Parts: sequence; structure tokens; C-alpha cells
Amino acid sequence: MPKHRAPLVVLESGMAEDGYIPVDSRTLRTRFPGVYAVGDVATVGVPKAGVFAESAARVVAAEIIAEVRGGDDPAGYGGTGSCYIEFGAGRVGRVDVDFPSGPKPTGEYHAPTAEMAAEKQGFGSERRARWFNR
Repeated sequence: MPKHRAPLVVLESGMAEDGYIPVDSRTLRTRFPGVYAVGDVATVGVPKAGVFAESAARVVAAEIIAEVRGGDDPAGYGGTGSCYIEFGAGRVGRVDVDFPSGPKPTGEYHAPTAEMAAEKQGFGSERRARWFNR
């Protein structure tokens, strides 16, 4: 698997420092007014995984809505997420992780089961339906 890195267009934009775009870890704002960064291009301190980008995108949407409507500041990015782990033979485990709450990341491991495999399938199906109308 290739190393995660920001795409060339981001690197050439002038927004990146040391290969990624620095952001405020709570709001995901960059140093550029009105510009946010999420996912693989942002230095928010969480893994480069879709589950983290998805929750970060929700935070950015809430930030923009609050700014446009003049509302209260949203709660901010929590930096938590769950990652499924395939074990084969129809079994899947899960790790629930929290990156920013303590002095170091913490996680809770859920052993692989067939039930967790069904949960993972539901997780994926729900996202495909929501994102791609499938």
C-alpha cells in the first residue's frame, strides 16, 4: 500500500506544510479564512481513514452553517472512530478509538464474531446508500 500523502494539487497550492494542510484540531479551519481541510490532506492527528474524514466533514458542515446563520459554535471535532478488522471465516472484529481525549490514543477492542461481520456489512451498506444512492 502506498504511503498516505496529499495529492500534488494540494502540495502545489501553497496551503501545505511538510506535506499536509495544518488545521485547528477542533474546527478543522486552515490558516486561510473560510477554508477547511479534512481527510488525507489534513494534519488533525487521527489516522487517514474514511470514518475519521466522514465525521470531520460533519464538523466542517456544522461550522459553515453556524457561520452563515450566525449561530453558536458547534461542539467541534472529537477525533473518535471505529475500524473493522477482517479475521476470515466470516468473522470481523472492531476497535473503537479515541485519539485526542487523553495524553495518548485509547481504544476498545471487540473480538471477532459473525455478528460483527453483519454489523460491518450494515455499516458499508448504509454508507453506499447514503453516498451513492445504492
